[in-house]
Amino acid sequence: MLKKIVAVVLLVGLVLPYSCDTTPILGSWDGALTTAMFGVPVLVTIAYALHQLLPALARFHERHGAALHGLFRAICLVLFGVYFGALLGEDVETRDRIAVSITLLVAAALLIWQQGRGTKAQRLPLLLLTIAGLAAVYAFALFVGKGLAYGGWIVTAAWVLAAGAEASDLQGAPRVEHGA
Repeated sequence: MLKKIVAVVLLVGLVLPYSCDTTPILGSWDGALTTAMFGVPVLVTIAYALHQLLPALARFHERHGAALHGLFRAICLVLFGVYFGALLGEDVETRDRIAVSITLLVAAALLIWQQGRGTKAQRLPLLLLTIAGLAAVYAFALFVGKGLAYGGWIVTAAWVLAAGAEASDLQGAPRVEHGA
């Protein structure tokens, strides 16, 4: 039940002001870089919420878990590259570098932690949240103390609760050793 409530809160948070009266659902499409850094995680957040709210979609994810896990893992790694590339710019401010570093550390910790826990289908929701967390953690770290609106607090809190709930489920899942 907690996952369904958090999924609804995540969806609501996407339409609330995050900063400077911009909502994630509308402000994520201003250019290629913005779309990659925020638009893709917004779409993945919607996919996670629908996974929790629509049993038919969850069954589809269960049936095709390995393929979907591979697809979303590739998306996650591409986004890692996009965020890491943001660190390498010459005119990047220190606050941006810190926000990107925090984002990459949190996402890498989630990716590494879930390895070998449960099946790929069982890990898919946490992988979706890892992708969603790239944008959520980055925006939170960037805007906190600098104009983070209530939507940012709601999305970040809901993301932390959802990631915690998914991690808790995987904690009890049997370890899966993959053959070479």
